[in-house]
Parts: sequence; C-alpha cells; structure tokens
Amino acid sequence: MKTRSLAFWLTVHLGGAWLILLLSLSFILWQGMHHMLEQLLADKSRALAGQLAAVSADAMLLRDYGSLERGVQELARQGNLVFVAIHRADGAELARAGQPGAPGPVLRAPMVVAGEHLGEVVVRYDTGATRSAALRLSGALALVLALFSLFAFYALRRLLIRRMITPVRALLAGDPLPIATLPPADAPAEVRELAVAMRELNAHLSAHVNALEEAAQARNEALRRLCSEQRLATVGQLAGEVAHELNTPLANILCYAQLERDRAADGDLHHSLEVIIAQARRASEIVRDVLTLARAPAVASQAVELSDLAGAFVRLLAPLARRQHVRVGLESFGQARAWADPSRVEQILFNLATNALQAGARNITLRVAATPQPELRLIDDGPGVDPTLRDRMFDPFVTTKPAGQGTGLGLAICRRLAQEMHATLELHDSVPGHTEFRLRLPAELPAGAAVECADAEESR
Repeated sequence: MKTRSLAFWLTVHLGGAWLILLLSLSFILWQGMHHMLEQLLADKSRALAGQLAAVSADAMLLRDYGSLERGVQELARQGNLVFVAIHRADGAELARAGQPGAPGPVLRAPMVVAGEHLGEVVVRYDTGATRSAALRLSGALALVLALFSLFAFYALRRLLIRRMITPVRALLAGDPLPIATLPPADAPAEVRELAVAMRELNAHLSAHVNALEEAAQARNEALRRLCSEQRLATVGQLAGEVAHELNTPLANILCYAQLERDRAADGDLHHSLEVIIAQARRASEIVRDVLTLARAPAVASQAVELSDLAGAFVRLLAPLARRQHVRVGLESFGQARAWADPSRVEQILFNLATNALQAGARNITLRVAATPQPELRLIDDGPGVDPTLRDRMFDPFVTTKPAGQGTGLGLAICRRLAQEMHATLELHDSVPGHTEFRLRLPAELPAGAAVECADAEESR
C-alpha cells in the first residue's frame, strides 16, 4: 500500500468537506431564491388580477366589452401572465387571452360592486422565468463561493505546509537524531514542542547508547583480564613442575659444559661449548621469568632517596653499557624521597634498560623528578615502540623480538612489581629517537604496603 502524506489526506478530507458544504449552500440558495422570486411574481400577478377585476367591473356596468377584450390582450402580451379570462357571474366568458392549458399557478379575483358579485377574473402566470432567474443567481453565488472556497483551501494548505510540515522536515533533514537542531523562529508552538521532545528523546537515547558502550567495554576488559588471570594461574600451577623438571638438568648441562669448556683445547669444540652454555643460561632465564611472574616475592618497602637509588643503578649498568658502547647518564633535580622496595625498583629499571639496549639505543638517561609526585624517568634514543602494541605492551607474552629471543614477560613483570609497591609504570612517550617510561612512586607509606612489609618481616 502506497504511503500518503499528511498534505494529501488533508487535501482529501478538507476538499471533500468543502465540496459537500458548497453543494449544500448552492441548493439552499437556489431554493431560497426560487421561492422568493415566485412569491414576488405571485404578489405581482395578484395585484394585476385585482386591478383587472376593478376595471372589468366598471366595464361590465357600462357594457363596454370591447375594452375588456383589449385590456386582457394587452396584459397577456406585456406581463408574465400566460392566460387571462373574465367570467360573468352566470358563467359566461366576457374576454380571454393566452393558452388555458399552459402550466403555472392560477389566481382568481372576484368582481364585486356595491356588495353584488358580478363575476371573477382568472389569471395564470408563468414560473419558468422565475426558475431560470433563480437558477442563474444561485449559479453565480455558487461560483463565487467555489472560488472563495478554493482560494481559502489553497491558502490553508500552503499555511499548513509552510508552518507545520516544512519545519518538521527541517528538523529531520540534517541529522537523524537532531540534538542541537532548532525549528525556525516563526514555527508554531506545536513544532517547537515537537523539537524539544525529539531532543529529550535523543538525549535519552544517547545516554542509553553510551551506557551500553561503557558496559560493553567494561565487559570486554573484564573478560580480557579474566583470560589473562586464568592463563597466569595456569602458568603458576605449572611453574613449580617446570622448575623442578628443568632446573636440575639445565644446571647439570651448564656445569658439565663449563668444565669441558675450560679443558677444551680445540677451538671449534670450545665454541660449541660456549653455545651450549649460552643456551642453557637462556633456558634458565625463561624458567626464572615464569616463576617470577607466577609467584612474586613479598614487598619490602622502605623510605628511599631516589637520587641515591638512581645513582647506584647507573653505576651497576655502566659496565654492560660500556661493552655495548652505550652512554648512560643521570639527571637529578633536587631531593626526591619515596616509599619503595629498592630491589624491585632496580629490577624494573634493569628490565627497561635491557629492552632499550636490545632495541639499539645508543644513549640512555635516568632522570629523577620530585614534582608533582616522586618519579623515575628512563629515556632512550631507540627506534621506539610499535604504535600497534602500545595498548598491549604490558600484557603477558606480548613481544616484538624474534622467536626464541624474548618471552614477552619482562614488561608484565615490571608493571606487576610496580603495582605491588602501589606505584604506576607507564609509557609516557615513544617516537623514533625518544622513548620515555615513567615510574611514579608513593611519597608516603600506603596502608596496604605497611601490612605487606610487616607480613614480610614476620615471614622472615
């Protein structure tokens, strides 16, 4: 079924109503005009009949019947009378004119002289002329009403389209959910109320959509964390068995390889043993990383001076950096006291610096800042972090290193160590030539850290 517009249905209904009203008014006008003209004609004919009766009475007294005949003929020719007759009291017809069988109403006027009835005058008048006149007049009035009705209907329709339909279309033309769309200034109150209702509905819909999106994001994040925690839990359950099964044979391999390397005289054999020792140590590091991720040691937080802690770390890293021809610098801006576990901070910094060295950085700077919160900033001039991995770089098993050269657990362990110290570790900036990690530490001992520290002392 074809959909019709509001203007179409208004045209149909209002046009039909105007047509019925016009026909009704035309019929009423025609009836009224016809009745009025007939009444006027009847009154005129009645007056003529009365005058003729008076004249005929005088002529009968004088016995002037020729005058009666001439008068009757003259009336029949000039007036609306189609038949005129004069009868004497005894029934004799003294004069007549016209057609006695012609259609039309009949009027009779008595001829009375001195109380004596002398006869009567009979006239029949024609109503066709009055009917034609009434029809013409009614038609003219109907035409005027039709033109007026057509103009009024057209004006009403244009007003409805311009003041109602056009503003509503304007509301929906630009945006399916017009939040800020306002109707024209000359729009009627109904359109402005409709605009307000649409904006309120849009606001509710937007809030509902935003709530659904936030709920979906929270659900996805919770699902991601759950999957990660389940995977870490599985790693934790298997870590003990892996360590028990691998550490002993790896230690034996490493021990015997080192003994044979020291006694080997052949250069190729010596090189092969070096490869075996390096791979055994690499396997031991992988096992250690898994164990560290699964079971982190207890936090031993204490008040530390970040400048001293950073200086000690730079001295520790200097020999490794010199072998790789990398410059390591320290920048300190005043005293910065924080509450942290020095060994965990050292482990975090060492992991970040090792990643920078492996990425090809030639300059590493450790900066100590005291405001607005104590923090350590490790900056390098390496190639930077791949933008596609920035949102996931702290997730376990995420790495950009080739297969066999990285487990993807280093940054995950660093973030976990920072969180257990009630600190935050984040990638502040990373572009080719400038990568900056920031480790923000608490300035005071958190309540949870104090409990963990006490628990650690009791466990010792």
